[in-house]
Amino acid sequence: MMDSVALSCKDSTSWQGLLLTVSLLTCWLIPTTTQITIESVPPIAVEGENVLLFVHNLPENVKALSWYTGVKPLKSCEIASHVIATNSTVVGPAHSGRETVLKNGSLLIKSVTRKDSGYYTLQILDTSSRPELIRAEFFVHSPLLGYKKHLAPSQLTIKLVPSRVEENDNILLQVYHLPQKLQGFAWHKGVLPLDHFKIASHSFLTHSTMLGSAYQDRVIICNDGTLVLLNVTQNDTGLYTFRTISVDLKSEWDILDLQVNKPGSWASPSLRPTSKPWTFSRNRRRAADMCNSNTIY
Repeated sequence: MMDSVALSCKDSTSWQGLLLTVSLLTCWLIPTTTQITIESVPPIAVEGENVLLFVHNLPENVKALSWYTGVKPLKSCEIASHVIATNSTVVGPAHSGRETVLKNGSLLIKSVTRKDSGYYTLQILDTSSRPELIRAEFFVHSPLLGYKKHLAPSQLTIKLVPSRVEENDNILLQVYHLPQKLQGFAWHKGVLPLDHFKIASHSFLTHSTMLGSAYQDRVIICNDGTLVLLNVTQNDTGLYTFRTISVDLKSEWDILDLQVNKPGSWASPSLRPTSKPWTFSRNRRRAADMCNSNTIY
């Protein structure tokens, strides 16, 4: 955050002595029937990593939400506001250019620094126009002794190709700036690296690839980590996480938010690609051509 904003939005409590610890504090200022919680992902943050403040159990009747630095929803401390119905976001004075509000209300902060440590406040507004506040707190620390004093900001990025997707399309979750000297990487549906959410994982040490049971006939893994997902449906809508692990056990990750639209939902037919999607069973080799480099699997 900008220094002037940080001084006014965050208290002066010293974080020294809290070494390599990320704590999460959530509190509910107004009792609710739905228990809204915020989870910090990953659970330990060091400078240069991405941090996701993941919102669990966001009610379906939420109309809009806003994220703030500090403990009060002050306009000068607003990071961004998000309207659910239109999936539109307006950035606020405390936005540093590194924050993204996801459709499920979660806040992604890229390349965190120690100045990002402290409280964050989520304000939600439901159909009854009743505001509700939830606070979260996390800490960012320098890397362990023996690592570089300051890590370069993560360059790992994933982008969606094409940028707008309809059912039955074949798409790329394109990886850019894959780190060097990797042990392997993995794709998961959602943000948690759980086996039942796994799409695929690859080990460079054993030159082996494992596909999740639900994706056996629908994915192709490219040499640069890019994921080709075939014949998508609206059930594929959601968050996708790509994680890497290096030979010295450093991890990088990025998140992509995929929205699969119903056929014919384009505002202008002239903008819709004219090429028809091809099926996995008949044209796997052609699907592999979507990779910019050699196909792993």
